[in-house]
Amino acid sequence: MTFTLYKWGIGTIACSLFMLESLPVYAHSFIDDSVLTGNIFFWNRDRERRTYTEDHSRGDYRSNIRQSTLNANLDFRSGYIANVLAIELGGYGAWEVSNGGNGHPNEIGFSGSKNPYQEKWDKDISGLSFYKAQLNLKMDDHFWLKGGFIQPSGQTLLAPHWSLLPGTYRGVEVGTYIDYDDKGALSLSYMWTDRYKAPWYKDLYKFRQWDKQQTIRYLHSVGFKYDFKNNLILEGAFGQAHNYMDQYLAKVAYQTQLFTYPLSLSYQFYGAKDQQHSGKSVYDGLAWLQAATLHYQIGAVGIRTEGVMVKAEGNQGFFLQRMTPGYASSNGRLDIWWNSRSDFNADGERALFGEISYDLGYLSPTLQGWQVATSYAYGWHAKPNQQFKLIGQNHQLKESAWNFDLTYTVPDGWAKDSRAQLHYTRYDNHANRDWHYGYDNIFLDEHDIKFIVTIPFTVFNLNRK
Repeated sequence: MTFTLYKWGIGTIACSLFMLESLPVYAHSFIDDSVLTGNIFFWNRDRERRTYTEDHSRGDYRSNIRQSTLNANLDFRSGYIANVLAIELGGYGAWEVSNGGNGHPNEIGFSGSKNPYQEKWDKDISGLSFYKAQLNLKMDDHFWLKGGFIQPSGQTLLAPHWSLLPGTYRGVEVGTYIDYDDKGALSLSYMWTDRYKAPWYKDLYKFRQWDKQQTIRYLHSVGFKYDFKNNLILEGAFGQAHNYMDQYLAKVAYQTQLFTYPLSLSYQFYGAKDQQHSGKSVYDGLAWLQAATLHYQIGAVGIRTEGVMVKAEGNQGFFLQRMTPGYASSNGRLDIWWNSRSDFNADGERALFGEISYDLGYLSPTLQGWQVATSYAYGWHAKPNQQFKLIGQNHQLKESAWNFDLTYTVPDGWAKDSRAQLHYTRYDNHANRDWHYGYDNIFLDEHDIKFIVTIPFTVFNLNRK
């Protein structure tokens, strides 16, 4: 499949060059507006996880991931031929500098297995892969289409996994943007796909049901966003895994000012429901995750509070935003992410998150680009999956995480926008229960340190003024 990606990319370039030869009057736009950019990444992680003793009491911490990886990508974007047709190509590589612990795949390098359905959880490797090879079409700046190996960019429920770079779908996405002047603006899009790969796999693979055997022929989704141009935005979306799962999204966001400082609020609803199918069911009835968010910026101080409620009764026992339940099998939209190790999405769980950040550049010009943040997440009332409920193991779990972040972004000069971030998480499972007791998305206590450096660069930008 990797070879197929290369052939597709070469074919796209050859087709475009042929069109340029046939349409010389438009060739200058294709060339003159072309851009080739990239990034160099360094990732270092040291994660340790508490283990069980033989009598299933709390044991010692053991190394889970101890890893250093260098990654790099190149991203080519052409200009539009006749203001209609353009291409984009993207490739990346990973070099596993060092790798220890037993947590594989680490999702930064490449997995040693071909795909998630054959995952052996035993090693990570270096390598190269494509993540983008797409044709772009547009008409009058109102209608757009892209097809090939793509990342969703519209309003649908489909989204890629993110490592240092995004995952890839094989499919097509179409959309439109209609501006109603002072009455608002409508964005509408639809996407269809039949293959996917997370960024830590080299080959694309089909979608499958929970049993990892039965194939799902395709996923598709439609969504909209209406911006009223008065700081109120409404969004909605519907998606389906063919003959398997339905999913829903509704979101309302509003921005205002409180004591002259910007305040952002939102309410979000994510729903999922099994269709009638022969395989093992994921949920009993409608599963959902509801969220409310608040972000308040007071000069240098950022205040962020969010809360979620979950209902996910059934065999899986937790809510997933993707339409295929298997690990790395696809991904879906969820605008809630706390970088606190746990997803805080077990059935019945309620969770709160709070963060305070400070821009140190307000203290002194010499500290421009530095930011510090600390946050805390706490969840309670989490229930196990249906199997453990049926045998009377209906214990409720509490979990929490404390985080610290220190970030530096280069404000100017040749290294402008380069970024270094140190992130620390201390995660505590207060119930001493994990997937052995029906909590399939919860683990025991962890200490996690991540250090990430990102250096963007431009090879050429022929349209730069």
